[in-house]
Amino acid sequence: MRNNTISNDETRPLLYPIMSTDDITTPALTKPKGRWRRHLTTDIDRTHADLVLIICYLITGLLDSSSISIWGSFVSMQTGNTVYIGLGLAAPHESTRWIKSGTSLLAFCLGSFLFSRFHRFFSPKRRWVLCVSFLVQFAFTIAAAAIVTVTGKPKDSDATEWHVLLPIALLAFQSCGQAVTSRALKYNALTSVVLTSVLCDLFSDADLFNFKVHNRERNQRMGAPAFLFLGALFGGFFARTSFGVAGALWMAAGLKLAVIVLWLVWPAKPKAAVQHPNGLERA
Repeated sequence: MRNNTISNDETRPLLYPIMSTDDITTPALTKPKGRWRRHLTTDIDRTHADLVLIICYLITGLLDSSSISIWGSFVSMQTGNTVYIGLGLAAPHESTRWIKSGTSLLAFCLGSFLFSRFHRFFSPKRRWVLCVSFLVQFAFTIAAAAIVTVTGKPKDSDATEWHVLLPIALLAFQSCGQAVTSRALKYNALTSVVLTSVLCDLFSDADLFNFKVHNRERNQRMGAPAFLFLGALFGGFFARTSFGVAGALWMAAGLKLAVIVLWLVWPAKPKAAVQHPNGLERA
């Protein structure tokens, strides 16, 4: 017994036991509810999170192809809407497209204002923050899809009734949530609402055709336009089926839900070593 005691004493750290932050638990966190709370309040690991943002380009393709075919305005890429507004104000009585484009642009700006402050206030990469952000986007997309399903495609292309302007506003408001997420995760090039700068950077890349070199940024820039094109293609197919444009909106809502699930199961950010008051670290 004495020998065992001596052996244990000799192997024991002099200052404190080596432990990680995972070893520091409270009774509340040992319960399922506490573990779930801790899971939601951790920051996600941004490594490979660019793959989720690439999926968002697929959603953008679906939404913008649908909105152009049914309303004649964009709900994600606001460059085109800005041009439409300028053209419309030059001859405001010739078309109402500028009104729909203006509605989209204003809703997008309002959404950017609110989503960015939501992320900034509660911590940009917090798991529950990302989930709530995409839950709001999911709800707004569902609402727009439901309106289009019930009311159908407008008979008049210049119609500006509530069942036209409201879904435009809902979709534009939620679209900026993806862009804000790219900023929160520090993948600033993958906003999912801009493609021109992505194409410029892609074809300016010195290693564009050097696939022997692992070029992550080039791969991101290749994936973004490819997935947006794929989304627009799906949107066009839906428009020519019995599902109509509403089918594309429901598909976009389903993808939003899939992103929420991905954030729920995404790996947490690795915990940093705990700094002891005397300057030493615990692993």
